Amino acid sequence: MNKNHMDVAFKVEENSIDPIPENQRHGNPKSLFPMWIGANVNYVVLLNGIVVVALGLSMWQALTAVLVGNLLGCTVLGLASIMGPKTGTAGIVTSRTAFGQLGSYLPVIISVLSVLGWFSINSVVATEALMQAVTSVFKMDASGNILMWVCLIIVLALEIIIAIYGHATIMASEKFLALILGTLFLGLLFFVVPNIDFSLIGSAAEKSGDWKTWVIAVGIIFAYPISWVNFASDYSRYYPRNTNSKLVALYSGGGQFVALTFCEFIGVLFCVAIGGQNPADPISALLGVLPTWYLIPFLFAVMMGSVATNVPNGYTAALNLVALRLPLQRVQAVLVVAAFTLLFRIATLLFGEFFSLYEQWLSIITIWSCPWVAIIIVDFFLRKGNYVTEDIMKWKAGEYWYNKGIFWPGIISFVLGLFVAVLFTDSTYIHGPIAVSIGMDIGFEVGFIVTAICYFILAKGHPTFKKAKTLYS
Repeated sequence: MNKNHMDVAFKVEENSIDPIPENQRHGNPKSLFPMWIGANVNYVVLLNGIVVVALGLSMWQALTAVLVGNLLGCTVLGLASIMGPKTGTAGIVTSRTAFGQLGSYLPVIISVLSVLGWFSINSVVATEALMQAVTSVFKMDASGNILMWVCLIIVLALEIIIAIYGHATIMASEKFLALILGTLFLGLLFFVVPNIDFSLIGSAAEKSGDWKTWVIAVGIIFAYPISWVNFASDYSRYYPRNTNSKLVALYSGGGQFVALTFCEFIGVLFCVAIGGQNPADPISALLGVLPTWYLIPFLFAVMMGSVATNVPNGYTAALNLVALRLPLQRVQAVLVVAAFTLLFRIATLLFGEFFSLYEQWLSIITIWSCPWVAIIIVDFFLRKGNYVTEDIMKWKAGEYWYNKGIFWPGIISFVLGLFVAVLFTDSTYIHGPIAVSIGMDIGFEVGFIVTAICYFILAKGHPTFKKAKTLYS
């Protein structure tokens, strides 16, 4: 193994999106479990639980929505992870096999925009948590913008430094943070439960939503793990090609399921404890539940949880930029992400309507993520997980150049999936006619299913899949 390219924690990763050579492959898929826990135990996830209760669901309805939504979403996340060992490259780069080298620009550009958006959303919570902690400890006045800028720069620096160090450092950091964050969030649960009036649970006085509202809640919960699908293979690509795909899917999806369900259950209980409404300020709402001595360490946990979530965002965004064939090395791409992200964060921090922004962002993310991942998963199984890895990086040549760089079954299926998803989506900015007529938003279900069926029908007869089935045999 070339020592200059060894994947070692706290050493800057040298590899970019090129398939990882077999002699540099290492590790066991079990390490994916704590990694996905660390990346998903955070206050933003907890807010998902608040959102579904605020829709008008009872506590038990909200908890079942959390379970079902995460079971579906984390299963898809697990399936989106299995390409990593087979291709040795980033998840979004795998688009080249299903869309063509030129056609892959469509999902890659959308992926870059979505990842930058997630950076902004998580930064709202991280920056506000750090500001609240600093003002609580030092009794400072936070009415000006100076403290906001300082906290913003600190948060950005932490995220970008870890993202620059890359894959092994991210895996090690997330494993450590999984333990710390899990413990501190469990502490929050102990303070939340005494504030719940359990005499109202299950009684006529407790509000209860109808089945359509429950389906909408499932969609909101489902949207979060689905928003990670374009990241998934980035953290499994260093495993040997013959790594058991079932284990990769199990540990990826399982780790995320544990983290999301844990945090969202707390969010459901937290919302019940504060009266079942979205708090105007998600950070200040903690003041009414936590004692002062626990508030400060928990606020630091909120900040670090958001940083832990944003580190993979920065890492993946950089790989996405490189996938656009821009003249950038991976580390340079991370710095470009930081510059663009700073502008996004300024706008987000000054926007004010956090919950409105957050809910709408989730719905928009789901619309494109479901059709994309449906195509990538079907493509994987059509070719039995066999890829001509060296051709993934070729331009105007190789197995994946197809028809002048475009694989039309992928493009047609993706556009059709987006169109159908919009028809069945009903949100503040999108009012699909079918969704409005039936009174609920089921865009993610329909978009995923229609896209998968369409791609299977249009693509299954192509020679690329017949060739793939003979590889490595």
